Amino acid sequence: MCAFALALFERDPRRAALVGFASLVAMLAGYALATEFRGYPVGTSMFVRWGVAAVIAGPAIGVGAAWLRGRNPLRAAAGVAPIVGILVGEGLYGLTVVAATTSVGYWIGEVAVGLTLVVLAAIRLRNGPGIALMLALSAIASVIFYLVYTRVLGALF
Repeated sequence: MCAFALALFERDPRRAALVGFASLVAMLAGYALATEFRGYPVGTSMFVRWGVAAVIAGPAIGVGAAWLRGRNPLRAAAGVAPIVGILVGEGLYGLTVVAATTSVGYWIGEVAVGLTLVVLAAIRLRNGPGIALMLALSAIASVIFYLVYTRVLGALF
């Protein structure tokens, strides 16, 4: 959400992609420094996962935010899908895979924020085909995110 919110300040998709990438890298660096400062080790898998997220998701989130601000309703609709896919997909992952060891409220909140973004984007779009595209792409992104978390990352880490 932070990367998306920061990228909303950029209208140029290239600069917004850089903001999305840089903000995720900065969050990773901040987390690692704070963890080390507290005396806990930072595992390599954390850097790999969040590094991959910064490279892949960061630019997609940034471009999506810039597109949402634009005038093209189909681009705006497509722009919402990456952040919604992350929020809803990770929330579903949390509810189905790690709910026994973490707060269910967090995961429900994450899904709720993702669905709220869908509603707000639909209000902004006011375009039937754009809303349909946004719903379809957001659902696809959520499923892909969930599968990557459960199948790919589960097998690697």
